[in-house]
Amino acid sequence: MLILSSVLIGAAVAQDAFAVAAMYGSVDRTKRFRSAVLTAGIFALFQTFMPVLGWSIGKVGSKAVAEYDHIIAFGILSFIGIKMMLDSRSSAVYEKSCASLRLRELITAAFATSVDALTTGITLPAATGAENAAGMILSVLIIGSITFIISLSGYFLGRRIGDLNPRLAMLSGGAVLIAIGIKTLLTAA
Repeated sequence: MLILSSVLIGAAVAQDAFAVAAMYGSVDRTKRFRSAVLTAGIFALFQTFMPVLGWSIGKVGSKAVAEYDHIIAFGILSFIGIKMMLDSRSSAVYEKSCASLRLRELITAAFATSVDALTTGITLPAATGAENAAGMILSVLIIGSITFIISLSGYFLGRRIGDLNPRLAMLSGGAVLIAIGIKTLLTAA
């Protein structure tokens, strides 16, 4: 049950990371494999670490986290999305932002999309049957691995889309981030 549950949880929490990785792939003009691996790796790292943090917080105050996680994710994703949409309109800013991924923005997006993994971590031992530290480690490593694979495929899908119309990709990528933020806010209500 531990492995199957962890794979399913990993696939579920990685959906937002897939969408954001696809958006990053669509606007990245460097065409470097390193950018794809960096993007997927950062998303996987956050999706691995946040359930552990959630599990730790769950022992102390899970209700406080659950009350505000959706608001935090909405705010961060909306801010990045609006900024991207505005940047797509200005030629100088557009060229600069498409030249390469900005690590700070990538980390911020990875944090925002992993807030649900933080919440998942609160209930992870019960959901996966991870009753000890070894079970938790295995579970979060599976979740991180699934996220890496899904994010990497999203990045390459986005790269193909971005080749068609880079400005439209940046504009629609911003809209996707805002939509994910709204979805996060509404599903918590």
